[in-house]
Amino acid sequence: MNKFLLLALAMCFQQAVGQVSISSNRLIKDGQEYRFSKYRDVFSNPEARTAFSKARTNSTVGQIFAYTGGFAIGFGIIPALQGNKTETRNGMTYKRDASAAWTVVGIGAGLVAIGIPFAIASGKNAEKALKLENGESTAFQPYFKLETAGNGMALSYNF
Repeated sequence: MNKFLLLALAMCFQQAVGQVSISSNRLIKDGQEYRFSKYRDVFSNPEARTAFSKARTNSTVGQIFAYTGGFAIGFGIIPALQGNKTETRNGMTYKRDASAAWTVVGIGAGLVAIGIPFAIASGKNAEKALKLENGESTAFQPYFKLETAGNGMALSYNF
């Protein structure tokens, strides 16, 4: 009996140590840190590799939209906040219009908003990859939902 308990304890410890986790921007497996680009060395499950590859792609696309949008917001916010002014330089009168600057700020905010769903999808795919690699259940979790539809109520089965 004691040998069985010792073996069970050792297997539980090995299972806890052998799992993959994410800390900041690093993958951790068996106490060793890996960059995200080395995910092929960390994940042995092909489905987990595919999911983490999708996560990296979504992250890259989201970062491109976010950085471009942030640049546009930063580029347009100063002239937009300065407002409409009239300046005289070298004998010429210039009238500054802030509406174009606000357009650039709006486009930048739109680009940032486009990048948010990509970042969310990246996180979900990374979590899915970790669950697949660590052997946790990720598929088929059906549930019932009580909904109101028009004049009555409905019980729906979602999967």
